[in-house]
Amino acid sequence: MKHRHILFINIVFACLLIFSAGTVYEYMTGVKPLDIFSKFHSQKQLNVSTDTCSSEKPLPLKDTQNIQLEKLNIYQGACHSYVTGTMMTFVGIPMSTQDAISEANQIAATLKTFNQNKVRPLVIAEPTDYTTSVNLDFGLFAQGAYTSYLNTMFTTMQSDGVSANEMGIWNPFPEANLPYWNNNQPQYFAPDVNTYVSTLEKYYPGAQTSIMLNAATYAPTDFNWQNGNYESLLPYVKGITPHSITYAGLEGFPWVPPNGGSGPILNAAEFLNPSIISETADYLGTKNIWLNTGTFSTKYALDPSQEAFVSPEVRQSILTTIDQQALSLKKQGYKVTINMFAQDKTKTSEETDWSYWPNNDPFSSPAAPVLTSFIQKLNQQNIDFWLYDQ
Repeated sequence: MKHRHILFINIVFACLLIFSAGTVYEYMTGVKPLDIFSKFHSQKQLNVSTDTCSSEKPLPLKDTQNIQLEKLNIYQGACHSYVTGTMMTFVGIPMSTQDAISEANQIAATLKTFNQNKVRPLVIAEPTDYTTSVNLDFGLFAQGAYTSYLNTMFTTMQSDGVSANEMGIWNPFPEANLPYWNNNQPQYFAPDVNTYVSTLEKYYPGAQTSIMLNAATYAPTDFNWQNGNYESLLPYVKGITPHSITYAGLEGFPWVPPNGGSGPILNAAEFLNPSIISETADYLGTKNIWLNTGTFSTKYALDPSQEAFVSPEVRQSILTTIDQQALSLKKQGYKVTINMFAQDKTKTSEETDWSYWPNNDPFSSPAAPVLTSFIQKLNQQNIDFWLYDQ
């Protein structure tokens, strides 16, 4: 037999083997082998372009182990420019001396790192002892039960060398009208805020302060998320010391039901009702308003039977409604800021992906231009942009 005949027979035999293997693979998995190569090819070819968000140069962020600043650097890359000089970060409210010292040391390191990189911190002080994960009692705090630990935290921060110009904005008792805290009755909020702010100012006079409540108010023990009411926040803020609060914040997010459900909330006119926060700001005597919000690509991520998805086009539409509420407030004479919550929390109990790109790669995601064009628009409208991601 000639060599070319042998070669031809071998080629035919090899093709039959490949065909047989492909048939078996498709039978076992339901996936056509060619689809794998097609999918791989399309993923490799996806390379989106993004808008330049501002005319300012990016912050020269130094080499740091701070994950939030590392994230900010990625946003600057996506925007080809400066993005923001303010980032949200968190601290607990201590319930013991041990936790007070631990919280102080941790937040001091964050504040110093932010300051070195010209980033102002928006410090959200949650009513939780981060050492034990126990939520403090709002009523007991109002009675002064934890004030000594707060004193310890601030004195330790001073010992750690934290100066007034490193403090940024401090926001105690966030989302106090949501049900997952401890004894968060409306009548305790104002005295809690007054105690926290007056203690803060003993050590850092002139510190910038904020409150931030949710747009939908829930009874303290009602965990049915359909029972929230978009109503006045005055029952919470009445009694706060006049002109002691620099910023009035309102939190509101879109919502979709589990897969197959109905009744999504996608319009910020509902979930960020501007009249709620303007009334609050007027009572507090401030013209500074910030909106804590975001959009998501995935919800109920840990349950495939309920998992729901939101397209980049719908996310863009939601952001348009957010911008409309900000413009409405701006026209009323308020200085408005939007803080974008953009963390991927699919693997937490929240099961929601608020991010705009996977794996720190904005140029592989069709949602990236949605965010960069939004930031660009805010800059053109003279509306500030802040960020939370880590």
